[in-house]
Amino acid sequence: MPTFGNEERRMISKAADGSAVWLFSSSEAVANLRALAPAIDWHAAAAVATHERIAQAARTAGFGRVRVSPPSLSSLVASIESFA
Repeated sequence: MPTFGNEERRMISKAADGSAVWLFSSSEAVANLRALAPAIDWHAAAAVATHERIAQAARTAGFGRVRVSPPSLSSLVASIESFA
């Protein structure tokens, strides 16, 4: 698991406000994020996941908007753009 310092926690908190789109290719990444930033409220955050199981982990973590996308570049770009 990675470690977060104060600057990383500040960046995560800012990015949880819905101004960023999180890209997850593993449910382990979602679990690590939850463990390292347990106080973050994710309801305004958007996420793209490359598998339904990963998307479910993001929903369980509280992400308010979650899309599932194949891991190809064109599909990921389309999914990210769909949040606009």
